[in-house]
Amino acid sequence: MKNFIYLFIITLLSISCGKKKPDDAAIAPIVKPEVNQVVGIGKIEPENEILQLTSEVSGIIVKVYKHENDSVKKGDIILELKHSIEDANIADLQNKVATQAAQVKADQTNIQTFKIKYDNAVITFRRLQGLLEKGAETQQVVDNAQTEMKTLQADIAQQEALVEVSKRKLAETKTQVKISIEALKQKFIKAPINGVLIEMSNTTIGSTINFEQSFAQLNSKGQSVVVCEIDELFADKMAEGQQSWIRNPGSMDTLSMGRVYFVSSFLKKKSLFTDQAGEKQDRRVREIKIKLDTPKTMLLNSRVECVVNVSNPL
Repeated sequence: MKNFIYLFIITLLSISCGKKKPDDAAIAPIVKPEVNQVVGIGKIEPENEILQLTSEVSGIIVKVYKHENDSVKKGDIILELKHSIEDANIADLQNKVATQAAQVKADQTNIQTFKIKYDNAVITFRRLQGLLEKGAETQQVVDNAQTEMKTLQADIAQQEALVEVSKRKLAETKTQVKISIEALKQKFIKAPINGVLIEMSNTTIGSTINFEQSFAQLNSKGQSVVVCEIDELFADKMAEGQQSWIRNPGSMDTLSMGRVYFVSSFLKKKSLFTDQAGEKQDRRVREIKIKLDTPKTMLLNSRVECVVNVSNPL
């Protein structure tokens, strides 16, 4: 019996010694799959920023010259506001200009009249002074002539001062006319640049526009681009020059192709589409911009998917 027990123990030891420990070097390393394409969500935007058109003054619309989707050139009138008060004010000031100009002319004529009288008074004074020296005239008469001459001289100076006052009033009124004309120009709202009106609101005849309130959007002429947000997990793979495919969300059909021409230097919160179900709001993204090969086929503000080839940036 003891021999059997010894034999059993020896057998167990031989079995345990025959098992090899696993070789750590034999464990295969985990290989991360290579990423060749990165998909982001974007939207179609104009290459240049969309301008918000506002009015410098409040007023009631009396005429609409341009409508949505109309092309405009810099200086084209878009809306005309009621300007009857400005018209009346300008007419009144222009009448004042005419009246004051006539006053200046009348005052200048008076100066010439006084100068003629003064010249005659000088001649009379000199003649009487000659007669006084010959004893043919009295000193009183000569003194009266001299006084008349000096009085006319003072009248001329006074009239010249009145002319200067009239000229100043005329200049001030002309300045008021210019100011009123500028106020009238503000009633005609014009396009600041060339572009296309992509949205207009509350611009019917009779409606009111408030001061500095946006009434339209103007898309300056230029190419359409895609502004795309790439998840921070792949942010470091973005580079200028990378080829891209643009498609509708969930579709495999390519709408247009293009290349990345702008890569943001920082991460930011998602901003393009924050209403997606189950979206993680704490994720950050890197913004890129893609110039399209066929921009005319894309509608502004369209939501798209951007497939960026990150395997070769050139």
